[in-house]
Amino acid sequence: MKNPIILWLSSLIIVFLIGYVKNVTGKEYPITGTFGIEGKKVSYKLDKVSFNKDFYKNIIVSNIKGVRGKLIWLKDNVQYENQFKEIDRGLECEIPKLKPGQKIKYKLILSYSDKVYEIPEKEYVTLTFWSNIPFSANVLNFFLLYGGLLMSIRSLLEVFNRNINLKKFSVITYALFIVSIMLITPLKNSYKLGAINHFVPNLTDLI
Repeated sequence: MKNPIILWLSSLIIVFLIGYVKNVTGKEYPITGTFGIEGKKVSYKLDKVSFNKDFYKNIIVSNIKGVRGKLIWLKDNVQYENQFKEIDRGLECEIPKLKPGQKIKYKLILSYSDKVYEIPEKEYVTLTFWSNIPFSANVLNFFLLYGGLLMSIRSLLEVFNRNINLKKFSVITYALFIVSIMLITPLKNSYKLGAINHFVPNLTDLI
């Protein structure tokens, strides 16, 4: 009885590590950082993708009052500036939503007293806009993708259990991935591309 429990726990740990490493090292992982002003923290996050319905919102978390800032962004080689406004614990700024797949480059310019902070320095971050994906579609995609990954790893580890349940686990694995690839992934990507009730996307974009 202990052996199957150990194999399932091992599978869960491996899947967790794979998911964590994938998210942290992925090209869409945001740029984050914290620096100090007069002994107080100022934290920022520069997103690389936006799925917001109406606009992209950038928030600066700060414990110090008097910080000012603007968000500089480039679209088609034209520069725009949006001013941050003060909120309870920092600053926030909004950029109008663009069409799915469109990109901008942006950076933050913060100032306090006579000091100016450019984030990031000497470069811009690329932000890609996508349409909003319903929560239910994201949950189903997560469940099927990582469920299939969990079952595939559990199938591999079944060799330590003399392959007693290998056939059963393999069937479940195939079923999860087939449903994900044939149904949920195309649905999610249709929402992502803004194609629902608008146009029929290419097959390669769907899968």
